[in-house]
Amino acid sequence: MDFPHDAVPGSGADIYRLQQKCLPTYLVIDASTSMKPHESTLNRTLAQLHATISESPRVSEFAHMSLIAFSTEAHLIIEMTDLDRIEVMPEVVCNGLTNYSAAFDLVRSRIETDVDDLRAQGMAVLRPVMFLLTDGAPTDEHWHDAFRRLVDRSWNRYPHVISYGFGAANPDVLGKVATKAAFLAEAGVDQDRALLEALGSLLNSLVASSRAGEMQIPRHAPGFTEQPVSSEYLTVSAEYMD
Repeated sequence: MDFPHDAVPGSGADIYRLQQKCLPTYLVIDASTSMKPHESTLNRTLAQLHATISESPRVSEFAHMSLIAFSTEAHLIIEMTDLDRIEVMPEVVCNGLTNYSAAFDLVRSRIETDVDDLRAQGMAVLRPVMFLLTDGAPTDEHWHDAFRRLVDRSWNRYPHVISYGFGAANPDVLGKVATKAAFLAEAGVDQDRALLEALGSLLNSLVASSRAGEMQIPRHAPGFTEQPVSSEYLTVSAEYMD
């Protein structure tokens, strides 16, 4: 595996300091009222995800993670961190509307802060990735504008976005809020099961990414069918940011 490095002036020769690669990962979860019946499953699955990643140092050191829950407003549940530093996963409470704009705007703001912080720690920061889990259609009118700001190619920190939808999620919307892959739960798959499979797909992606040293986009998820992604975002993007 190739590692980025910084040249440090030495006596007669340069000394190279290896930089640890880091993938800023944003898990963005719909916590609106429609998710209330599945709140216990969601929190139990998040706890399992935390336990699994915490027991895999290679994954937790590579994929630093932030947890954001959104409903009428978006809330930062866990700041960007190596998950093995979190003793107990906070619980998400579900209520309110499905405000996509609030979620996208918060992620954009956090990327600005988190990338600077990770670089200040001497890490080689890869392009961020956002995993969106939602069970319904957006209730705000201007979510398109917020999403465009998030993935604007003129902003060099724009993230990869992968969406998972279940329940009443709109397949057309799922493709419009993704840049790399979008998945919709198959008919007959109950919502609790869909949550488990979506987070399992996310975990598999992070494990593969940590092994490869770069983001590995999930190509399939058990119990889900892949949806078309808006063609305007299907471009090759550098894994490292300027």
